[in-house]
Amino acid sequence: MKFRKPAIAAWSLMLVFGLCALDACSPATPSTSSTATDPASSQPADGVEASTTEADATETMAFTWSPESDCAMCHQADTDSFDDASCPASQHADMKDQCMSCHDDPNMERAHSKVEIGDTKKKATLKRTAVTRESCTTGCHDQAELTEKGAAAAVLTDKNGLTVNPHELPAHEEHEGITCASCHKLHTSDSPEEAAPAVCLNCHHANVYECNTCHAH
Repeated sequence: MKFRKPAIAAWSLMLVFGLCALDACSPATPSTSSTATDPASSQPADGVEASTTEADATETMAFTWSPESDCAMCHQADTDSFDDASCPASQHADMKDQCMSCHDDPNMERAHSKVEIGDTKKKATLKRTAVTRESCTTGCHDQAELTEKGAAAAVLTDKNGLTVNPHELPAHEEHEGITCASCHKLHTSDSPEEAAPAVCLNCHHANVYECNTCHAH
């Protein structure tokens, strides 16, 4: 049987279309560049998983304070202030690793009783401890020299013009809690000229330093 050329061409086209239809209906073979999520590939690498586990462990690691503890583990900002020229701590750079020379408060251990390494919920501060006046005047700063220097200072002048020597406050039980560190913030750039008046205003609300002028007895 003989076919004409047009008929052969028609059969050829039908055969091609049929093969294409079969290929379109067949299941697609996954490509190596597929973006489908593979449960196995979604797991972190061994190194990443270990790091995460270690980080989680660090966040809950209890801390036992001792005078030899590395304060920079939590108080990094205070440690960095020794290298910051705007902070008075830079004038004490030779004491960068001698925190206990100033922070010799016996409450240090109690203040760190609930500390956990890596805890970011609470900012690490030293507000529950104190730097005593003796920490500054024993072997470092001479009280007599400070008193003489303070006599010429006008930083503590109330609204009536009364000036008080910041290094020789009048004897009063309320003044016993005021120390050098109350006005001299070594680890910040806050100046004592700004801090000192604010300390006085905690009690002298009317900015009057003379006693018995605010509260009647």
